[in-house]
Amino acid sequence: MNVGFYVDSVAATPQNGEIFEALNEAVDNKDITDASVFFNDIDYNPIKPKFGMFNSTDIWAFTGVLIATTLENVIRAAKVVNKFKLIYLYNGEEKNLLMLMDIMNVVPVFVTNSQDSDEIYRLTGKKPTNISKLSIKNILGVI
Repeated sequence: MNVGFYVDSVAATPQNGEIFEALNEAVDNKDITDASVFFNDIDYNPIKPKFGMFNSTDIWAFTGVLIATTLENVIRAAKVVNKFKLIYLYNGEEKNLLMLMDIMNVVPVFVTNSQDSDEIYRLTGKKPTNISKLSIKNILGVI
């Protein structure tokens, strides 16, 4: 299975660190056949990737599971006509409630902790999928 993440920037952020480590681990363990990170902006990240990194303009060629990390990236990816399953990974920092409510009706929403799960349920009345830890096995286990 192909798994890709769509991030705003590949800069060294806590969430990007988790994503890079999860993808590297999945590649090492052969849990997936291919892994990619698509980005809007390039930046320095000290974690050496064992997967492909592509500008977001290349999403049109991707097939598999695509996990977007911002609401804006979910909307951009949803406009691409291709064969990928789109998922939104909530990071606890999104403040656009109306956009979040719209996304909940169209795209599966994943969280990595119970606080984010409770917050989304409180705001939208819908329960997201709690994968408890960002790992590719956990994500693929609930798809």
